[in-house]
Amino acid sequence: MFAMGETNRLHQQLARRMGQAYKRFRQSWGGLLLDPYLRDGGQYRYRRYSVFHWKNNALEILPHEPHYQSSHYNHVHGGFNRHFRAWLPTTLQNPVLTEIIRWSTQQFSRSPAELWRIQAHQFRIIASDGQFGKPTPEGVHKDGAEYILIMMMDRHNIQGGVSRIYDNTMQPLGEGTLEQAGDLVLVNDHAVYHGVTEISPADTAQPAWRDVLVLTFHKA
Repeated sequence: MFAMGETNRLHQQLARRMGQAYKRFRQSWGGLLLDPYLRDGGQYRYRRYSVFHWKNNALEILPHEPHYQSSHYNHVHGGFNRHFRAWLPTTLQNPVLTEIIRWSTQQFSRSPAELWRIQAHQFRIIASDGQFGKPTPEGVHKDGAEYILIMMMDRHNIQGGVSRIYDNTMQPLGEGTLEQAGDLVLVNDHAVYHGVTEISPADTAQPAWRDVLVLTFHKA
């Protein structure tokens, strides 16, 4: 499902009830580090990665670990451990993170007592006159999770970045562009494939970036 603009109750709640915390949470994307594993040689992705457990509306931060995806799900960057820096403690302690996870699980979880393992990614994709930014360099894909939340934190001076959803026979189901902070898409990973088109600068003389939060929810 897409939730954007005036229909996005989560964003409205965060902006009204947690305005300063929400601002600080979004600003933390300025502290990401370059992804050294891009096999196309690009330098357009910055990220941090942490893993949590969620049960009974409580967040447990798990010991830091490398990120691993099967090559079945990620044919470009799967099959080996990738070591990324963890989220900063101030970001992990921000109440906005807990609120986003609470809202997400309420959309698909039958009971608060269900235990979820959450892989949490902060992504910044940059673009310049000489380099397109690729939000999904692996192309249209699945993540091997139960559910996936993709939420816009900031979008500055870019064009492109269209989110596209396909069914399991690769027939298009819908598309939308996450334009504003809080715009999001929440998908059932078993039922659909997803991908995002490349981004480029709207004004090549100015910096251009796309900041998103990606949470993948796995039954623990």
